[in-house]
Amino acid sequence: MPGTTMRRRTLLFFSFGLLTAGLLTLLAGCGGGGDKAEGTIGQLTNPRDVPTASPWVEPPAVVEIDPNAIVPLPADVGAPTPTPTGQAGAPGVCGPKYTIESGDTFSSIAAKCGTTTQGMRDANPGVDPLTIRPGDIVNVPAAAP
Repeated sequence: MPGTTMRRRTLLFFSFGLLTAGLLTLLAGCGGGGDKAEGTIGQLTNPRDVPTASPWVEPPAVVEIDPNAIVPLPADVGAPTPTPTGQAGAPGVCGPKYTIESGDTFSSIAAKCGTTTQGMRDANPGVDPLTIRPGDIVNVPAAAP
């Protein structure tokens, strides 16, 4: 079959190209020869020839930390500030408006806010549930009876 022969030739050519590139990379990585009379800086074959530098003139002083002296942060640091009902609040907080957070779906919002998935769809007729993104604001219907 003519197509099979062409594929084999292409594969053979591609494999030869990879092999050649690999050998050239290997030679370049090993130094590839050259004049030994040039400087020995960076020749990793002999550790005595590799230049080194000290990170400091004298080592820094040792500091011991007493674990009993560590003061914990207050519990309310970083806690979200509650928002008035009727406005879209912090992501994930139920109310008449809901700000989408990562991983939310209409079903998960409905379960969290005590309503139904169909109720979420009905309350948001212009919103495609498959394209909601974090930060989007949607309506939440009243809790299901």
